[in-house]
Amino acid sequence: MLQLLGLDLPVPDHSTLSRRAETLVVPRPEAGSAPVHLPVASMGLKLCGWDEWLEEKHGSKRRRAWQVLHLATDADTGQIVTSALTDRNAYDGS
Repeated sequence: MLQLLGLDLPVPDHSTLSRRAETLVVPRPEAGSAPVHLPVASMGLKLCGWDEWLEEKHGSKRRRAWQVLHLATDADTGQIVTSALTDRNAYDGS
């Protein structure tokens, strides 16, 4: 990608990134430090396995499984504060 952008920047390989990730410090806000506007959004996720292509080709023999991923984000920073993965019957209010 850097070549496509015309940038001459060094890029670390996977092992270097993995080593650096061990010592990566992620800043977390202190609990209760200030009020937070927390919008919640959800999206459906289709669960599929290795035989998904076979079902698509020859027809579905079973009902596909769906789960819902709920994300709560800090409206000011855009950071995900919390998440929950539920079955398809759950909704954002709960």
